[in-house]
Amino acid sequence: MWLDEVGQPSSLKLADNAWVLATVEGIAESLTLADALGVDPRLVIDVIDGSQLNSPYVQTKDPKMIDDDLDTPSFPLDAAARDAGLITDTARAAGLHLGIAEVVRERLRRATDDGLGRADVAATYRMSRQAAS
Repeated sequence: MWLDEVGQPSSLKLADNAWVLATVEGIAESLTLADALGVDPRLVIDVIDGSQLNSPYVQTKDPKMIDDDLDTPSFPLDAAARDAGLITDTARAAGLHLGIAEVVRERLRRATDDGLGRADVAATYRMSRQAAS
């Protein structure tokens, strides 16, 4: 993809990463809720797999969360936290309030403070599980 306006590539990266971060948090919450309600979280994966919500990204992150295989990052949590800050700061500068992005920013900050910064961004699932315990 060729973007010829100054700043467009960075802006597109932030917009795409906003989707990634919201998706990761959505997966983490869905799996945590299923487990807390006595439903095998793998069933959530099965339902998503057979729906229009499915994507290779979702199918990659779901099992890693369930198996707690999150210490080898494809997107380190500390980098995701920095991007979340850029996303919300840029949105605010544009006169926007992105509610989901604001919450994700705070969760990533807390996860980093809890020592999860070197893990994969999906390690926020660990925080969700701890809160449910």
